[in-house]
Amino acid sequence: MYSYKGLIIVTVVLVHLVTLIKGAVYSTDDKWILADRTQDLPDEAVLGGFDSDGYINYVGRVYYVNNVLPARVVPELGRATFNTDEANFATITYEVLVSNATVSYQWIRSFDGFREKNAVSVGTNVANERVFVCRIRCAGGVFIGTLYPSKRRCIVKYDNLQLYESDKYEILVRQRQVAPFMPFAL
Repeated sequence: MYSYKGLIIVTVVLVHLVTLIKGAVYSTDDKWILADRTQDLPDEAVLGGFDSDGYINYVGRVYYVNNVLPARVVPELGRATFNTDEANFATITYEVLVSNATVSYQWIRSFDGFREKNAVSVGTNVANERVFVCRIRCAGGVFIGTLYPSKRRCIVKYDNLQLYESDKYEILVRQRQVAPFMPFAL
């Protein structure tokens, strides 16, 4: 009924289609700079918190298995750590969030998955749900985590610490300012 050659062709076409499909989409509302351990962090990198070892963390994002996830960038260690719903991982290639003359960022208190106005989204997950940057105080530090609106909790998993979930957290929001007037020089 079906030829062997026809099944092979259909299989090859399906494999190519599956490899072309990406589940996640990057957010382009903010300025993210690609970085790795060989580069210095930009001066305008957004501060995210600090870990229990005393290292300052900056806001970053990574692409991992069809998800775009918030990351904790630690320049002294030359790496970024991030977490999914259940586990944490580290990488040496990441993007760092930077502010500029017209956009700054601040952390505001939020709760129960409430989406604050101008909340910073890193992108989407495999289910096409937006993923936001949050942080909570736990284990002797202030850790950047992952906020899925459907789960309504900030999720943090760092190194060998236990998984923390909290319905009370801080969420990163952007504030836009008008650039100062600069007249043309004559």
